[in-house]
Amino acid sequence: MRISVSTCLFNSMLWKEDNHYPPIESISRCAKAGYRVMEMDWGVYSLHDSPFGHDGWQAMVRQVVEVSKALGIECSTAHAHFYNPSGLSEDEKIQHEHLIHETIVASGMVGASIVVMHPLTACEDGWYSHKDSLRFNTDYFARYGALASTYGMKLAIENMIESPHYRRYCSSTEELLELIDTLNDDKTFGICWDTGHANLSKVDQCAALSTIGPERLIALHIADNRGQFDDHLAPYWGTIEWEPIMAMLKTMGYRGDFTLEIHKFLNGLPDALHDRVASLTHDIATYLLSL
Repeated sequence: MRISVSTCLFNSMLWKEDNHYPPIESISRCAKAGYRVMEMDWGVYSLHDSPFGHDGWQAMVRQVVEVSKALGIECSTAHAHFYNPSGLSEDEKIQHEHLIHETIVASGMVGASIVVMHPLTACEDGWYSHKDSLRFNTDYFARYGALASTYGMKLAIENMIESPHYRRYCSSTEELLELIDTLNDDKTFGICWDTGHANLSKVDQCAALSTIGPERLIALHIADNRGQFDDHLAPYWGTIEWEPIMAMLKTMGYRGDFTLEIHKFLNGLPDALHDRVASLTHDIATYLLSL
């Protein structure tokens, strides 16, 4: 395993401030913290008045490539744009699909080998529909899998969050594997396991990872929380027990990157503290891999 971090580590500068770090600054400051492998989080950069969806986004991506190369950074993975289709008009859905398409192309431009994507949830008459969700996601991922393949990339489908208040497709390991089995294309599709999502869904993470297996597990999103909200905290700042998870990853021979996705960990701090705390997150990841 290699230590990696999502570029969203440097996200917003203070709680409730509409002031976000641009991609180039995020990459540079992650590098300053000691990271050399990164996940480009286009999901963040497709918001906040991003160039995506407008002319000129390719120039921004080319600048990302140039800066990454100059700093010796490998963008091994990327996170595509995502959205919740519930309640959106057809025009709004088309715009979101356009952003997904662009962010997958951008992933290929930066040299990523894996693009993480969220499965979407379909509802029938306002209620969760397992049948419709499976059918929708089968078509959805087959379409984007073909696009990713043209750039030599695989899609990693991420486990979602479920709570007593709402259903989301692929919150369970069973649904995640059902979708992968239905797509039936291991050369194009794999799984990204998000530890924070699993903790919120009260999933037995070691059992789930063992069931998924090393061939299908191609990416990790490492984050902690306190079991109530998707806090995206650094490991050991929440309620997840990390030692069993690290032992399971070793036992199953996981070969992918160990990617911290902890953008809310710095958000409450003033900018003057961000670099020092970012360096601490690299130390935490180094400790976890030593296990």
